Amino acid sequence: MTSAQDHQPLTGEPHEVSRIGVVLVAAGRGERLGAGKPKAFVELGGRTLVEHCLRTVTSLPSGGHLVIVVPEHLAGETLRLVAAAEPTGANWEVSVTPGGRERHESVKFGVDALPEYADVVLVHDAARPLTPAALFARVTAEVRRTTDAVIPALPVVDTLKRVGADSIVHETVDRAPLVAVQTPQGFPRELLAAAHDRLGTGAHDAADHPTDDAEVVQRAGGTVRTVPGESLAHKLTTPGDLALLEALLAAQNGDAR
Repeated sequence: MTSAQDHQPLTGEPHEVSRIGVVLVAAGRGERLGAGKPKAFVELGGRTLVEHCLRTVTSLPSGGHLVIVVPEHLAGETLRLVAAAEPTGANWEVSVTPGGRERHESVKFGVDALPEYADVVLVHDAARPLTPAALFARVTAEVRRTTDAVIPALPVVDTLKRVGADSIVHETVDRAPLVAVQTPQGFPRELLAAAHDRLGTGAHDAADHPTDDAEVVQRAGGTVRTVPGESLAHKLTTPGDLALLEALLAAQNGDAR
């Protein structure tokens, strides 16, 4: 589909000096949300989640290239959203490409669509629309410092129990070494691309699907480091999450005023 891969520059000239590529994963069906549409196209405060993420990424002063990975039938709509976007920063190029059947396939297609100059890649879920620009910068800086994969993480604060199929608690799990992982996740381009090539896009057992790109890299033998995450990077999964994100956005807007 040619139009799905068209570039929509937000500036007059591509920024070849910048080395950042961002893959925005917006191809999920969002069945648990029950909105009747892919959740990346649900509105939050009058804007779709895609638009919120687009504004944040293009505010990063470093510039680079953003690939938005969407269901093929929504590629045209996404291009219209990009064309109507008001750029908040300079030196960003944006393109749209169709996703795959599973998340890891969509990410691979997004990485393949990035220009060669992007040697650091951030993979972000559109379902985390309020993720602050500071977290993108933090992850990028650590990838550059270490040349390893880097993921944002928050400590687990709830007590954790291991429960059997009979709903009986079997043990309390030590939460000290556990973290909750967020996006954007950052990688050296070659490391991420090689890991996805090794995984492939063929049929996999559903139970064996990697749940994030850090797992894809780990399966290929890569090292994954963490940086502190952000509470604003909350993920939209259920209707309750949407209410929480609306409250967080209202609080943000109140601070801005």
